[in-house]
Amino acid sequence: MIFITSVFVEVVCLAQTAESPVTESHIDGINKLFKSNNIANGFVKFDQYKRVMLKGEYADEKEVDLAFSLAQTVVGIKWVSPVTPENIKVKEWEKRLGGLFSRAAVFKPPITGGAPGPIRNRYGLVVGVGKFKSGITPLQYSVRDAGSFYNFLVDPRRAGFPKNNVYFLTDQNATRDNIARYLEGIKRAVGPDDLVVIYMSSHGTPPDKFGGVHVVTYDTEVKPRERVWHTSVTDSMLKDFVENLQAKRLVMILDTCYSNGAYKAVPGFLPAGGKSLGVVEEDEGYGVSKTYGKRLLGAKDIVFEDEPRPKASSAKSVDSQDGYGKVLISASSAGEKSWESDTLRQSVFTYYFVDGLGRYQGSVKDAFTYAKPLVVRQVKQEKGADIEQNPQAMATNTDWNMRFSKK
Repeated sequence: MIFITSVFVEVVCLAQTAESPVTESHIDGINKLFKSNNIANGFVKFDQYKRVMLKGEYADEKEVDLAFSLAQTVVGIKWVSPVTPENIKVKEWEKRLGGLFSRAAVFKPPITGGAPGPIRNRYGLVVGVGKFKSGITPLQYSVRDAGSFYNFLVDPRRAGFPKNNVYFLTDQNATRDNIARYLEGIKRAVGPDDLVVIYMSSHGTPPDKFGGVHVVTYDTEVKPRERVWHTSVTDSMLKDFVENLQAKRLVMILDTCYSNGAYKAVPGFLPAGGKSLGVVEEDEGYGVSKTYGKRLLGAKDIVFEDEPRPKASSAKSVDSQDGYGKVLISASSAGEKSWESDTLRQSVFTYYFVDGLGRYQGSVKDAFTYAKPLVVRQVKQEKGADIEQNPQAMATNTDWNMRFSKK
């Protein structure tokens, strides 16, 4: 399925709060790039916020990706509007939408029932990518982050996951195919009463045409530029995993973000000057938005951790069988980077989140609540008072304080 109706509201808000630096000459330059790259019937114009917006007709989805990527190389990620069906025509999308309606008469969703029973089995996939085959800038501590999280899961004195049930992929082993294979293996193995934990630490891709930031793998390709979206762990891969997982307890942690600095060594990947037009910061970043979370978890009534809610129970009084749901935790929000710390020698978020798991007997919600303000404070202390990193959590159930550790 292609998700063509979701637009990142956060990107729109960013555009509304700054005067657009995009000019007619930029529009003309992008349209010339389209013609020289054989995009015969597509073009760009200004949207209502004076961002670049794709218009016209495109042969297929790959041509849309090419056009979107070319526009980003001229004005940067901030000033290219996400794609909607009202903007452009793509025959491939029309066929897929028609197929959805034809299936609707015979498709019956599975009956999921209410809360699960006691946890039976626990499974995990832990991924850390610090080296990249295609020249993407290495990450100093992502493998260390993944190792810290993996060690917490399998340590019998802490979470105590069976080692045979936890898959650990780093660097050259963390390929797109390997990650997909282990996700599929977990999906086939688990039942409704099992607990599944997914952790990934890596770079993110630039936002794609629908605003999605995908997880970069060891073998992600960057030439031609639009291949970065086709060769990473995409939100559609993760959504398929979430939708088809029988387990009613899932915690997915993404310590990833897009950063211009990751792609500085790749010729032609960034705009002239290495950043979006009008951006002061040299190392522009973009994290996971709430719209992404809604799309990934596939629920209308997603619970956001920063919204008003009843007071959480103390971790010490929460039974390991009470919490359930599907949870997405991200290290940063839209428009933010996920920072590594030379002081902590880890990602700031992973350091404090694992510390919180240790302090609160593996209770995930309490660990997140503990870690979030410490991340905000540490980033400001190390990177500057005006630098923001706000971890976020999204869940399909208000009581998602699942406990990784057995009693």
